[in-house]
Amino acid sequence: MQITAIREVDCPDCGTPTSISIPTGDVELRFSHSVAAFGEQTKVTCSNGHTYWVHFCR
Repeated sequence: MQITAIREVDCPDCGTPTSISIPTGDVELRFSHSVAAFGEQTKVTCSNGHTYWVHFCR
């Protein structure tokens, strides 16, 4: 995955903003508490300790 952009996302549990690297600026972000079997994604932990996955959908 080549990183080309930074985007701020809000934790789905508490709303705390976290900056993440995304592969391109034109992807749709989807949130989940589990990893997907395939596709580009990143694991995020907010400052309150909540862990979730952000999936990059084109």
